Amino acid sequence: MENLLSVVNLKKYFPMPKSSLLQKERPYLRANDGISFEIRKGETFGLVGESGCGKSTLGRTILQLYKPSAGNVFYYGKEVGEISPKYIKKDKTTGAGIDLTRLTPSEMRGLRKDLQIIFQDPYSSLDPRMTVGQIIEEGVAIHRFFKRGSKEMREYVLQVMKDCGLQEFMLHRYPHQFSGGQRQRICIARALAVKPKFVVCDECVSALDVSIQSQILNLLSDLKKKEGLTYLFISHDLSVVRYISDRIAVMYLGNIVEMGSAKEVFENPRHPYTISLISAIPSTETTGDGSKRIILKGHMPSPVYPPSGCKFHTRCFMACDKCKRGPVPIVEVEKGHFIACHFADMLTKEKRELAEKNTVEER
Repeated sequence: MENLLSVVNLKKYFPMPKSSLLQKERPYLRANDGISFEIRKGETFGLVGESGCGKSTLGRTILQLYKPSAGNVFYYGKEVGEISPKYIKKDKTTGAGIDLTRLTPSEMRGLRKDLQIIFQDPYSSLDPRMTVGQIIEEGVAIHRFFKRGSKEMREYVLQVMKDCGLQEFMLHRYPHQFSGGQRQRICIARALAVKPKFVVCDECVSALDVSIQSQILNLLSDLKKKEGLTYLFISHDLSVVRYISDRIAVMYLGNIVEMGSAKEVFENPRHPYTISLISAIPSTETTGDGSKRIILKGHMPSPVYPPSGCKFHTRCFMACDKCKRGPVPIVEVEKGHFIACHFADMLTKEKRELAEKNTVEER
């Protein structure tokens, strides 16, 4: 399968104020600290991790809403004839890709219709002074699909609304007149109205009730099949990510620690952090096998002053002195399954047995 997007050693640091006048070096919050992965055409790539690990920052940095501190993002979904050759990367399998990190704002503007985002909060991401019709047609008019106020524009907006489960009478209503689920449908309609190829879904169901979440997830799946979309689906809810994703990356403190197919990550997790996350998923099943929930020690360290070596070693139930000395590269332990751990070659069963010796809370 061809790649649509390649992220290479991407970093995003935010400058922090100095704690005193005598402090020599300015501290930086390392939201994304050298992340690399590829997203294939037509797939849903899930990104999961606890709050504050840098998931949303990564999605926005990929779209150049935040300018990256270092690294590259290559986009392979557009003809490169109109782009300067210095921004092009040649690839044997995917052809020529555009380096988004090197584009000027005006050049990036031409790609905005291909790369869209659905924001987390459906209440604050909609302009309260604009009607639903105006919100959806704004991007369509900017990218010159149809003339603003024309009959063709109205028909097109109504069709987009219909595709997203919105009725015609909602066209002239304002966001405050809708529920959370309806507002999220408006956000989806706004993003898909410009016919994108890649969409970042940034926690787009986390603010909704569980019953509404399932409706939005099914809508996204249907639109993906109909329009041939590719998603980066960001969430801290493991059950949601497992339901909708083809491949999953697990993120901790600005780095990806495990990546693979959804089935492989959930059925055969190989990183201690992934194992502990999956053990915390609530379940009504009683297996009778005596399995226990893994309780992580302490709290997530500061992204301003992260631990040396493996960033997870301060909370890991398998940590040793080796984990403290140097960064752990992410390596492919099986085909398509990548792990950043010194003990990645150990069996999951052994890890669980070791973890159960260090935990006291049963499921």
